[in-house]
Amino acid sequence: MSHGDVCRLYRLKDGVHSVRTASGEVALAAWPHLQEMGRLTAEQRSLLQVLSTDRSAEELTRRCPRDQAERLLAMLSSGGWLITTVVCGDRPLFSSRPLVPHRKPLPPVEPRRLSRFASVRRDGDEIVVESPAAGAEVRLYDRRLVEPVLTPGAEQERSDLPLEAVRLLAGELADRGFLATAAEDHSLSSLQWSPHELAFHHGSRLRADHRMGQDFGGSYWAKGRFDPPPGKHPWWPEAAIELPRPDLAGLRAKDPALAEVMEERRSLRSYDEDTPLTVEELGEFLFRTARVRATGRDTEGLDVSSRPYPGGGAAYELEVYPLVRNVRGLDAGLYHYAPHGHRLHPVPASATALRRLMKASAAGMTGDATPQVLLVIATRFGRLAWKYQAMGYALTLKHVGVLYQSMYLAATAMRLAPCALGVGDSDAFAEATGLDYFEETSVGEFALGSLPAARRESTG
Repeated sequence: MSHGDVCRLYRLKDGVHSVRTASGEVALAAWPHLQEMGRLTAEQRSLLQVLSTDRSAEELTRRCPRDQAERLLAMLSSGGWLITTVVCGDRPLFSSRPLVPHRKPLPPVEPRRLSRFASVRRDGDEIVVESPAAGAEVRLYDRRLVEPVLTPGAEQERSDLPLEAVRLLAGELADRGFLATAAEDHSLSSLQWSPHELAFHHGSRLRADHRMGQDFGGSYWAKGRFDPPPGKHPWWPEAAIELPRPDLAGLRAKDPALAEVMEERRSLRSYDEDTPLTVEELGEFLFRTARVRATGRDTEGLDVSSRPYPGGGAAYELEVYPLVRNVRGLDAGLYHYAPHGHRLHPVPASATALRRLMKASAAGMTGDATPQVLLVIATRFGRLAWKYQAMGYALTLKHVGVLYQSMYLAATAMRLAPCALGVGDSDAFAEATGLDYFEETSVGEFALGSLPAARRESTG
């Protein structure tokens, strides 16, 4: 493989269309982005057509005067419209797909190394290099290029790789923002982000390269490939416990005003163990916050429902598992709340697993109190992921937040002691329930109990 075989090819990104206005000017469009290119010559407009497939700069300059071709390539590159592929002979080595308009390259400060935010992963037979701090996605078609990615700047001659290809890859990594100086490890703006948090934030927000309804958002990407997960959770075999249903008309008449509830809301971490939460109160609390009010099916065949808290696409992927320590009228243990029928199903679990589950969540509370009931919130992620692409988990966490607030307000109106927790042990939940971690896992925890006697008297 000779070094002279190395060549860079250009083509427009998928989904890009050129539009010519009545005045003769040209614009490029790929929803939701539009760039006006001004007046182009007939030769330049012809190049836009042939750039639907890979073309070398040499081929483009044969079709168009060199200065016109170079000016068009510069405009397309700066606008983030071009995918570039480096080949050796007829074999592709790597490609770079811009995610945003081309950023100004960093000044040549040495030394530079791969950013702490960059990651290397497999996608089929290809290796993907990506970073939320970069302006492009790089794909390696030759696995021998992984080492130059990890050690950019080490451009020593290799017998099995053309040096020109390694240099082009190093230049692409530098120009697109994959490399960083030592300052990255010493600034608050960088260190306040862990790599996985920044990648999650970046990947779950609408970006310039996302196509709404195609590779992002409600695309129903799984339709025709997988059956939609059912709206009702498969129950455990143990006999269900019917929960009391409160009188909604009575609640509307006696509940405090919303403004009062909002102002009185507090995170409370102590309880009255002599007068614990009752099964009637737990039933009312779950009825107020998580029951199913109505069911249906959307146009694509996904089971949907209506519940007291809002949910994206009405899919309602969250499940509530009360871990009971001290509730009058209910045995201690783990239960699954069935919102369609307003009942509890006992979940068989070892005492060791339940202690671990309670201990992990209680560690997130200040003080020595242990919840009378720990409400473990789990997600059947497939309920959202069947419809939503690239944003499903972010949506789940938003749902946890609105369910937390609903629980806070209901508990405050009922004069109970609520507290949302910041930590939980998903491995302990999987051990206790025996559920497949990838199909259903815990994403939130909420502590609940009876108000301490002193607080009941002061607010009574």
